[in-house]
Amino acid sequence: MNKLNIRYAIVALVFFVFPVALLFSCLSIGKEKEITYIYDKYLEKPPDIRVLLLKNVKKAKIQINSSYTIRDLDNNKILAQGTSLPNSTVYVNSGRFKIKPVSPRSIPKMSAPFIEVVGKIEITSQNNGFIKLNKSKYKGKLQLIPQKAERFSVIEEINVEDYLPGVVESEMPAKWKDNAILAQVIAARTYAVYQKKIKTDAQYHIDKRDLAYSGSYRSHSKPKELVEKSRGVIMVYDWGIFPGYFHSTCGGHTEDVNLVLGLKSIPPLSGVRCRYCRKTKYYRWEKVIKKSKIEERLRNFGIKVKGLNGITGEKPGPGGHYSTIKVKYSKGIKRLNAKEFRLMVGPNYLRSTAFKIKDNGSSLIFKGKGWGHGVGLCQYGTQGMARSGYEWFEILRHYYPGTEFVKIY
Repeated sequence: MNKLNIRYAIVALVFFVFPVALLFSCLSIGKEKEITYIYDKYLEKPPDIRVLLLKNVKKAKIQINSSYTIRDLDNNKILAQGTSLPNSTVYVNSGRFKIKPVSPRSIPKMSAPFIEVVGKIEITSQNNGFIKLNKSKYKGKLQLIPQKAERFSVIEEINVEDYLPGVVESEMPAKWKDNAILAQVIAARTYAVYQKKIKTDAQYHIDKRDLAYSGSYRSHSKPKELVEKSRGVIMVYDWGIFPGYFHSTCGGHTEDVNLVLGLKSIPPLSGVRCRYCRKTKYYRWEKVIKKSKIEERLRNFGIKVKGLNGITGEKPGPGGHYSTIKVKYSKGIKRLNAKEFRLMVGPNYLRSTAFKIKDNGSSLIFKGKGWGHGVGLCQYGTQGMARSGYEWFEILRHYYPGTEFVKIY
């Protein structure tokens, strides 16, 4: 066994705790290049993850096109079973979940849709059917969890391989190069498995706002094919998994994870030069925002800066993204986390935190580069590399230096 193979074996032993069988495997798209890695079979099947779909909502629309079961999770009791559920509204009233059809005349005899229960409920569809929640369709189990003030949250429990196609088709156009999409698949799988690992006992592992997600039912065929082609492959560094962050456009240089997200800096997430995203319209951008609009946006989050007269960025990283934003106003100065400042002002106003600011009287002119937090894989750069002939593993090793690959099931 050579040094590289020994390294993979140690990865499995350290990260997954117990001994595993070691087999060789490979994955390739190109005819001339392929990558070989150790197949560390530590799982019989892909892990289930829990994805937060809705948070603290008052109501939602739900519909099921197949046989289903509604279960009281607290008492492990079946509340209803039916052949289908017509378009219905789910809400909380006086601490009790209620599911009622929009049109009473549409109730099938076997649907039993009038549900009232205190506590968590789980909705499962059978026979490869879907559960439609608002506008998206899901094939996993949906858990409805009551919150305070007559609100509730919805979590989908789903096999990670069934989850990934809905992420990939939302994050990257299906018409892009296969090697670009494969790189995205493996980055997303690495991120999901990492979140599962560090949040094992948490109510949910991933927020739908963290990774774009169109639902798990009937994704486009190409993302499904590439998810299956790379089944079980994740990235590791120094014998352990890490969060495979990605973003739309870096603007010329990816960013250090410590500066942007406050996490420990490691070589795969410390930032690299990128010359492959120049053709996107987000490579450089400009936005004029009235000072009064910024005051209003910050005030919505409890930050009062009346009389705003200037904004400057502090502690830029290698990619030009700021760590801190200094806000000057009539009563002094406030320093805000740059990532939070961007989200409060609006991520569609400020595409990134890598910008220069010019005072224009009643407005501020932001001239920036890139779109997103700038950490990890640059999606438009990934497509640029794939169009230039790079394989998926070359792309990933560029954006995540020092990365190796293991197949975990």
